[in-house]
Amino acid sequence: MVNTEIDLREYRSTIGHFATGVTVITSGSGGDVHAMTANAVTSVSLEPTLLLFCVKKGARMAAEIAASGGFTVNILNQAQSDLSNYFAGSGRGGSRPHFEFIDWPGGARIRDCAVSIGCELYDRYDGGDHWIAVGRVLALHKHEQDFMPLLFFQGAYAGLAGQG
Repeated sequence: MVNTEIDLREYRSTIGHFATGVTVITSGSGGDVHAMTANAVTSVSLEPTLLLFCVKKGARMAAEIAASGGFTVNILNQAQSDLSNYFAGSGRGGSRPHFEFIDWPGGARIRDCAVSIGCELYDRYDGGDHWIAVGRVLALHKHEQDFMPLLFFQGAYAGLAGQG
């Protein structure tokens, strides 16, 4: 049921004031990896160790995660906006940015991202036009080098105050 009292464009503009990190969700392995950009990601529980992300019900990724039973959350660093654009579909018409997938628990991780969290699908819940995919954490990877996170705020990439 659509809430006709709330202007959806205004809602999107309003919620855009909530700064988020930018991730690429991956699922699959070898030559059959699917990936999408997502910023609706959050920690859920420590025991068991769970996190969630939201995926549009009709998206290819929703079917891939249901079939494979796992996914990886790759948290991007400030220099990786090209990957975010590419996996969001807005960069697919231009040149492909350089990236490599590495097989590991949950689904391939992206080499050189700031952090990767591999998960098995724990459950999924109806969230309107999206699925809320909850994963049980299987594996953690932090890049050896510290990076500033890639942030998204008011429809654009942003950095932390005092940072490039």
